[in-house]
Amino acid sequence: MPGTRNQDGDPPPPEAWDQAPALVPVAGPAEPVLISDGGGLPFAPRRLSGDAAPLDPEDPAVAALSVQVDRGRQQAEPARLFRPRAKPAPMSVAEKLAGWRELARGDDAALFGRGLPPQLLTVAVRRVRRDRWEPVGASNSRPLRAVRDGVRASSWRLDPGSVISSEQRELRILVTEVTMASGSPVEQRLLEPELYLDDERLVLRVFIRPLEGYVGRTARHETPVIVRLPEAIGTRQPVDGAVWSAAGQRTSS
Repeated sequence: MPGTRNQDGDPPPPEAWDQAPALVPVAGPAEPVLISDGGGLPFAPRRLSGDAAPLDPEDPAVAALSVQVDRGRQQAEPARLFRPRAKPAPMSVAEKLAGWRELARGDDAALFGRGLPPQLLTVAVRRVRRDRWEPVGASNSRPLRAVRDGVRASSWRLDPGSVISSEQRELRILVTEVTMASGSPVEQRLLEPELYLDDERLVLRVFIRPLEGYVGRTARHETPVIVRLPEAIGTRQPVDGAVWSAAGQRTSS
């Protein structure tokens, strides 16, 4: 029977935990291997650090990035009543590509980024023909979430009605799915969570298999979930490891 879903932010009723799914986590890394803002291919966090290789203007994928930069500059021009937006000042290709770096690339898709979170701007492009690429869209200042097997991590918080003791070997958490799901229950789509333990932290990442096909928007729900721990929690601080920051610090937003 599906567990009780909570929409109001209040603690779920006690009987909800009798129906809540119990998950056994697998060992995970302290930092996610791949991250994504949901706008394109996932990429390794290290791609945001260090000096980036210059982009080749002759690369068809880079040319698609340049097209998106032009679109963004056009959209940034002030709107004018009954007239199209003014054309932005001319800019050389080198100026358009300044600050951009390649974050990920596959056979038919690529992702470029400029800046660092929380002000990271990404542009996704795709191959439409053998030597022709086109921009898919841009994402600006969106959270970078851990990715495993193509699934972005969902957020969770501790049940506000629970009291944690050092001997405790389970967590009662309320999970909010990151993707739209038309209100569909998540219990049958929960994947094995990832757990990292050190002397101070308990870093947990929760993953929910997204629905396929068209998914309508609806209010998000919190789902009660019980996570079985391999050992007592001790003095560790539970941390939601879903969201990654440039400083390597996880947040729960």
